[in-house]
Amino acid sequence: MSAVGSCRIRGVSALGPNSNSDFLVNEAVALRVALTRVHRQLRIRVGSDLTASQASALARIEQAGSLRLTALAELEGISSATMNRVVDSLVRRGLIERVADPLDRRAHLLKLGVEGNDLLIEIRARNTESLRAAISKLSESERETIRATIPALEHLSELLHLDFAMQNSREGSRE
Repeated sequence: MSAVGSCRIRGVSALGPNSNSDFLVNEAVALRVALTRVHRQLRIRVGSDLTASQASALARIEQAGSLRLTALAELEGISSATMNRVVDSLVRRGLIERVADPLDRRAHLLKLGVEGNDLLIEIRARNTESLRAAISKLSESERETIRATIPALEHLSELLHLDFAMQNSREGSRE
């Protein structure tokens, strides 16, 4: 049985054998496996020793311009303590900087450093080239399927983010 097939069985059994959502579970498992494999192959080809958490935090900081650690942790969906360890490692490597918050001198903002910016540019260029090379080997029909899927994947990402934010908001109101 393929890796995807064995995941489907485990995924469905977690919800019970008579679940009405077996089809959606199978789709979710297949999508998760495919995305994980693509992501893994891109990380291998980039050759960076950044962890997925470090790379994601670096990109979020770049996107925001500057932000507080707590905001970054919330955006990334991890605890502030875990994000602090990620941030410490990025600061030690000179990829980001902690700067005083002009609105509250007791607080710090995280900003992308020059080396962090250069690394992101390099990673993106390598990832783009790896994807371009692989996509060029697909049939026109497969390339069209990918083009048509991009908006749905972007929407899926937004939905996952909103769902996570709502879940955290409910949990925070219980405390």
